[in-house]
Amino acid sequence: MGSTAREMLVTVRDLVKVYRQGRREVPALRGISLDIARGEWVAIIGPSGCGKSTLLNLIAGIDRPTSGSIQVAGEEISVLGEEALARWRRHNVGIVFQFFQLMPTLTAVENVELPLVLARRPGGRQRAMELLEQLGIAHLANHLPSELSGGEQQRVAIARALANDPALLLADEPTGNLDSESGRQVMQLFQELWQAGHTVILVTHDPSIASWAERVVELRDGQVARDSLVAPASARAPLDSLPVLSERDRGQ
Repeated sequence: MGSTAREMLVTVRDLVKVYRQGRREVPALRGISLDIARGEWVAIIGPSGCGKSTLLNLIAGIDRPTSGSIQVAGEEISVLGEEALARWRRHNVGIVFQFFQLMPTLTAVENVELPLVLARRPGGRQRAMELLEQLGIAHLANHLPSELSGGEQQRVAIARALANDPALLLADEPTGNLDSESGRQVMQLFQELWQAGHTVILVTHDPSIASWAERVVELRDGQVARDSLVAPASARAPLDSLPVLSERDRGQ
């Protein structure tokens, strides 16, 4: 099922990001163009320093491009002011980080409820409890992050990312701080969320994690080196063994 048959959710054109280090300019992205459809699960893969986390942060509206355009859910986010961007991000994007980023003084349910409080949406506690129930950790609702395992903390972080029912779920190395069994369970959760209709963009350096996705975009030196649709599979199969359904080589 290719992305051409679906409504586009993310459209990136000629994206360039250059960081300054003193008097030096360090290019992170070198003119990337990419379309991601609503309901698609894309893994962005590549070695450290290839630009994959930079690309994710730009799509999330956390960082700004040096040049190029980013449209997400019909909004050209690269031209939004800081206040408008924060408001857009709060309603359209859920982000899951490698190191969870939970508030240490808040319980699990309070962490999940926090985005709803910030968005001033009613019924936040009920919504938070429903998400914890969905992710199988409602019994841990009143525990602090320090009382939870890494896998449990990541489940709380995923619930928090889903709180405002965002159009786009982004994950930056979500299993990178977990043991293999907890990582497998977290990937199963992402698979279930994708099957339920969520759009997922996941960054990883690990081919076995990327193998869960239906599409793999490989970055090299800030450019798209490979863009392939693959048969959706679990992490039990290594990436190189997955059957390629179509290949879109950008020639970069």
